[in-house]
Amino acid sequence: MNNKNVVIVVILFLFVFSTLAPVTFGYNVIISNKNMIQSTTLSSDGGLMDSAWPMFQHDVRHTGRSPYGKLGDIGIVKWKKSIGSLVYSSPVIDKNGITHIGSFDSNFYTVNSEGTEKWHYETGDPIKSSSAIAEDGTIYVGSNDGHLYAFYPNGTKKWSLQIRDGWVESSPVIDDEGIIYAASVIGSNICAVYPDGTKKWSYNTGGWVYCSPALDNNGIVYIGTNDGYMYAIFTNNGTLKWKYKTGDKIGSAPTIGDDGTIYFGSNDDYFYALNPDGTRKWRFMAGRDALTSSPAIGEDGTIYVGCHSRYIYSISPDGTENWRYRTDKEVTASPAIDKNGIIYVGSWDGTFYALNPDGSARWKIFTDGWIFSSAAIDENGTIYFGAHFTNEPDFKAYLYAIEPVEGNNPPEKPSINGSLEGNIREKYTYTALASDPDGDNVSYFFDWGDGYNSGWSDFVPNGTSVNASYIWYDVGIFTVKVKAQDDYGADSEWATLKVTIPRNRASLGSIWFRFIDMFPILQKILNYIL
Repeated sequence: MNNKNVVIVVILFLFVFSTLAPVTFGYNVIISNKNMIQSTTLSSDGGLMDSAWPMFQHDVRHTGRSPYGKLGDIGIVKWKKSIGSLVYSSPVIDKNGITHIGSFDSNFYTVNSEGTEKWHYETGDPIKSSSAIAEDGTIYVGSNDGHLYAFYPNGTKKWSLQIRDGWVESSPVIDDEGIIYAASVIGSNICAVYPDGTKKWSYNTGGWVYCSPALDNNGIVYIGTNDGYMYAIFTNNGTLKWKYKTGDKIGSAPTIGDDGTIYFGSNDDYFYALNPDGTRKWRFMAGRDALTSSPAIGEDGTIYVGCHSRYIYSISPDGTENWRYRTDKEVTASPAIDKNGIIYVGSWDGTFYALNPDGSARWKIFTDGWIFSSAAIDENGTIYFGAHFTNEPDFKAYLYAIEPVEGNNPPEKPSINGSLEGNIREKYTYTALASDPDGDNVSYFFDWGDGYNSGWSDFVPNGTSVNASYIWYDVGIFTVKVKAQDDYGADSEWATLKVTIPRNRASLGSIWFRFIDMFPILQKILNYIL
């Protein structure tokens, strides 16, 4: 082969290699090889206002992590402000301490730091979107009337833009050039919008879009849809980099780790971690139920996420579970983390939880409402969230401001009294009594030692005993445990009592017991039925 032919072969090889090199092959990943060169690199703050909490989940990567916080062993309600009916939107905070939040009554509300309304604006339909505030003070928020709105800080409308076919429920995000990224549910698309309200580009996904987009530091916007894909799209021109297929709808907004890992949940019961090239890093089975909560990431890389199975999970960066905390109902709100590592999140059970990094409860606030709204934290460590009440007319909603304070003591270890021995399938009643040093109301929790528990009782005045009854359907020695909890969520130590449930062969049913002993499967079936 002469030199001329060698040169031709080398050129052809380099051409083919340069065409294929950008393609990365991995599980369930579809990747484009177009437009791989990016013109800009995004900064971590994404051109947002330099305020305590300028957008949903604090920043463009949705870390949910605040540089502020205040230690306290109880949380007290500083104030609560009526904000119409039903609240799915999450609050954001500008540099003046003004809180912004949308309501199902179609209004967008702004509330001063002392809890008084500054202004509100009525759109054409309910607002489920959370807002994002730009450096110049412009506030962007979506409405179910299909429009993305831009407001001046004084509440006058700057412009509105229809985002295709309607329902802008996801929360917008702003890059360092002021470009806004917003999505439409029914339109199944995400678009980039210039600050003057004109579109830069639009990308059509394969399914409705409920969750919010997130940006990484390399010019990629990520968004999940109802077609089960997580999309990675170039911000400079709106072309697809890759998409990853899960087993069901994605309603969990992605969160981007410090190393570029993309975290999100799916309705297929799994929580996912993807590499920046779109290949799967790991997945975590979370409670055999849907995950629509957006995760938050601590300083050490620990991931926190809520689940429809009623748990709040702590997951290590390698995908292993650290702990889980059970609430009484679903958790769809996204966690927020303060500078001390305290995790804040609300549940459909109406309780707002402050959890320590080890998974123990630090304190709780009981609202009696439903909490879908994710929390925001201001420079003073005050925490804001929305809640609505199904037992009030028109599902009345409130914006809460919670301040952590010192000064609470947990209840003392309870006393527990009741039978130490009994018979199978007979009811026994146990009494617990605890004293709270601060005179707070007290609730009790009984664990029956066989995998079942009583759940938390109603709160009773300090020094009031509570009775709980139980029937054991198995024989054995069971350790009954009880603990008390005060109004602010502080738990006592466990009190224990050993209860023996032997077979009573002297009874008239002894022949029956001998019979079912011969057929253990039948015994299990009868225990289940009875």
